[in-house]
Amino acid sequence: MSSQSRKTPPPAITRVASGLPELDTVLGGGLIQGSCYILQGSPGTGKTILANQICFSQAKHGKKSLYLTLLSESFTQMFGFMGSLDFFDITKVPKHIYYVSAYQNLRSEGTDALLRLILQEIRKHRPAILVFDGAIAIEEMFTPPNRESMFRRFVNELSGVAIQHQVTIILVTNSDRNPSSPEYTMVDGWIELLDDLTRHHPSRSLIVHKHRGGPMFRGRHEYRITNQGITLFPRIESLPQLPEQLSASTNRLRSGVEGFDRMMGGGIPEYSATAVIGPTGSGKTSIGLHFLADATPEQPALFVGFYEEIPRLCRRAEAIGVDLEKGVACGAITMRRIAPADYLLDEIGHNILNETASVKARKIVLDGLHETCRPLADATRLRIFLRCLNDRLLALKATVLYTYEVPQLFFPDALRPGQFSGLVDNTLLLHYARSGHRVERKATILKVRDSDFDHTGRTFRITDKGLILDEPIASRPEIATADPQLGDLQATAKGSQ
Repeated sequence: MSSQSRKTPPPAITRVASGLPELDTVLGGGLIQGSCYILQGSPGTGKTILANQICFSQAKHGKKSLYLTLLSESFTQMFGFMGSLDFFDITKVPKHIYYVSAYQNLRSEGTDALLRLILQEIRKHRPAILVFDGAIAIEEMFTPPNRESMFRRFVNELSGVAIQHQVTIILVTNSDRNPSSPEYTMVDGWIELLDDLTRHHPSRSLIVHKHRGGPMFRGRHEYRITNQGITLFPRIESLPQLPEQLSASTNRLRSGVEGFDRMMGGGIPEYSATAVIGPTGSGKTSIGLHFLADATPEQPALFVGFYEEIPRLCRRAEAIGVDLEKGVACGAITMRRIAPADYLLDEIGHNILNETASVKARKIVLDGLHETCRPLADATRLRIFLRCLNDRLLALKATVLYTYEVPQLFFPDALRPGQFSGLVDNTLLLHYARSGHRVERKATILKVRDSDFDHTGRTFRITDKGLILDEPIASRPEIATADPQLGDLQATAKGSQ
């Protein structure tokens, strides 16, 4: 047997769940046992909340944590603030979470005494997690010109403690130092919390700059601070790779409008994405409501709207002959409203994906897609987000219909597809046409995936019996007042701000 084959395999990495499944996802499976992390952020970003949330999660599973602080704030104050959070349970203190103030030890006896205290408390309590809150106070103890080297030595000794005792150490600091500073190069992980107040939509985000021993999902992941603590929303495009694409289906689904089904060659292709594009009042939402009409508890549908309240939508559906309330009552249809101004972009994406998986939706209507531009006006990021969201919905075996509003009311014959049409399989254009003194609604199919279709535009009416398409009339005169770029997400985003 060769020496190569006799080599002992490296020990498996043991993960420590943070208590935030989404953070564990970003970290590639959780914190690593016996590693040392820096948790950095300016005041108010939620560092102390996150550190305590991790500790209380350990306590729920019977594991111990040691919370050592170098801040002058008393634990009475901290408990008062933390008491309003759902995860805080005072009965876990001190049996499972032991709080120690080392502020006076550090001030009077220096870092050597601090290290001795840390070792003493670790041996006494045997914690899985050690939180070190206020690490910046240690650096301030050292004086130039030896400050950097002395602080490097302290961090190195602390990392040694983590390895020796297999305790995961979290250094909490509001220091905003150069990324090449020694503490960042010496620790195993570096997590930063950011508070962005410069954009039109203020947000908080988390970045994992470094994580030794495992994968991590890069980029800014937005989060909220609520009564539940920190809730993280990983970037949709950074989530684990999708399963293999579904095999092509030859099935067709009814759109709910007989005339459109004929124009599309038999209905909407199963497991495809359709965009219904048009100006306000052109009938986009009405088509979406018709698409839900034949949902059953065995083949359920999900409607997510960004405009109107659900009761108003139900009344509108009733006015065009669609009984939504009956479908909702029997579990065939799930209706949800999302107000984009109240949500983060990835939060919207996760809500849609979670709801789709929860109800096992086979038909999905996303009404008011352009409203998702409000939380993030960056057209490049938005396009990536929409592409990944769409791919994941299709991977969940759903057939998706998007409505997308554009500002142009009248369209010329020569249409340029622009950015949005590349994201979907099928595109239905709704617009207004002038015929003499009348203004009519008109529908034109621009494309259908892997299929021929009726290329002739048709006028249609919205009645109490639904949408009714008229037979095509050749060469009807129209007045075009704009030359639009369909789906120009950037222009729409800017226009909606």
